[in-house]
Amino acid sequence: MARIRTVVVGLGGRGVWAASKLQDHDEFELVGLVDTIRARSELLVREMNLDALSCFDDLPTCLSSLSCDAVAIFTPDGTHADLVIQALEAGRHVFVEKPLDITADKLDAVIAADQQAGGRTFVGFNLRYAPFYQKIHQLLCDGVAGQILTIQADEFYDGGRTYFRRWNRLRAWGGGLWITKACHDFDLLNWMAGAPPRQIFANASLDYYKPRADASLYCRDCQLLADCPDRYEPSANPKLLEDPDSRGYRMNQVYEQATGQRPDLCLFNSDKDTFDHGVATVTFANQVIGSYTVNVVAGFSDRRMRVSGTKAMIEGHLAGPKLVVRHRDPSRDDEIDIPNEDGGHGGGDTKLFSAFAAFVHGRPTTYVAPTEAAIAVRMGLAARTSCDERRAVEL
Repeated sequence: MARIRTVVVGLGGRGVWAASKLQDHDEFELVGLVDTIRARSELLVREMNLDALSCFDDLPTCLSSLSCDAVAIFTPDGTHADLVIQALEAGRHVFVEKPLDITADKLDAVIAADQQAGGRTFVGFNLRYAPFYQKIHQLLCDGVAGQILTIQADEFYDGGRTYFRRWNRLRAWGGGLWITKACHDFDLLNWMAGAPPRQIFANASLDYYKPRADASLYCRDCQLLADCPDRYEPSANPKLLEDPDSRGYRMNQVYEQATGQRPDLCLFNSDKDTFDHGVATVTFANQVIGSYTVNVVAGFSDRRMRVSGTKAMIEGHLAGPKLVVRHRDPSRDDEIDIPNEDGGHGGGDTKLFSAFAAFVHGRPTTYVAPTEAAIAVRMGLAARTSCDERRAVEL
């Protein structure tokens, strides 16, 4: 079967990751890169030894100049819809990183364009492919928990602090953390509940990453640099910040040279209009009640889920090797081993592009279409409105 000739659009951290994975995947042929900063494309071509690869500044030029089968979009969230629609109208299959977009009008536009194109859009909700969540969903479908009553999901994300020096900190670009971050978990809640959401009440606050008079706007200019655990500095923790030997660090240098925008923006003094911790409660049409906690101040990273039903409770955490099923009648506990798979997002990242390849070739596979992907964004929009207006929001 012919390899899928694919173009990657957007060379931030996630786009660079995607280009590398597609280049190494047996079913894909990476044929083009699109980024508004040509120097980033050129750096990636040199570092990946892709001399034959075509580089473009915009997608319309790419689509009119280059033969390709698919477009993979990894630009900031608020730019997704326009790019998806351009690719669909050009007859290409589309992989788009979650979320689908950040406004209701743009969601509707993508759904209409995808239906007009015959259903060619695959939305990259990678946690759906993590063995941990797949097993929970399977157990629920098998009736192990009985009638679902409550679903508790939470995420503590140490690396999330860096959102406040990146575009994710601004609603105009990412919709705020209720969309750019929480869409993952709203999608999981919706998937597990098996019914549409009907009401959301949310509360969130920015209590830690608030302005500080004793800090500068940029880390390299700050008197607190030596002792600040939130600093941007190559010698600091590379897990959270930047490793000077990493491709990401070199791409950031290119970005700064091209735009003048420095990557060492202070997490505290950056302009932002989102929060650093919050809780949302969701009521679904089948009376399942779900809750989601997000916290990017905590000093560790993990996701946890607990589903309680009339027959049993299923619980575990993404970083752990087991699920526990706590049966009610007769009372007993079962432990279920979860495969320890390499790759980000609990192993979900390693399966994404294989699923997309099956989607393009028309083979049986599971995927999230725009109509379903839009639900998670609408939940995020409702949560944001609930926080802003201090009220429950009907969907």
